[in-house]
Amino acid sequence: MAAIPLSEAIERLAQAVEKASPDDILAIYAELYPASGQPDVNDLDNLAPKMALHIRTGIEPEEAVDLWNTLFPSVPNVFYNEEDGALHQAEQDLRYAEN
Repeated sequence: MAAIPLSEAIERLAQAVEKASPDDILAIYAELYPASGQPDVNDLDNLAPKMALHIRTGIEPEEAVDLWNTLFPSVPNVFYNEEDGALHQAEQDLRYAEN
C-alpha cells in the first residue's frame, strides 16, 4: 500500500460505508460508536449515509486507522504518520524457522 493522504483515506472509508452490507453496517457502527450499543436494525438503510457523513466531517486520524482495519482487513498494519498526514502500511518483519 502506498501512502494515502488522510483526506483521500477518509473519502475511501466513507464510500466503503455507503456500499456496505447490513452485517458490515453493524460492525462499522460498533467501531464508530462503541458506547452507543447496537443500532435499531430497522434503521440500517439510514445509518450508512449518516455514518459516511460523520466520517467525512468529524473523524480523527486514529479513528480512521481503526476503521480502515475494520473495512479493509486485507491491508494489515496501517498507521497514521503525523509528519506527512497520510496512512501507511508498516512493513512486516518476516521470520523464517531455521532447521
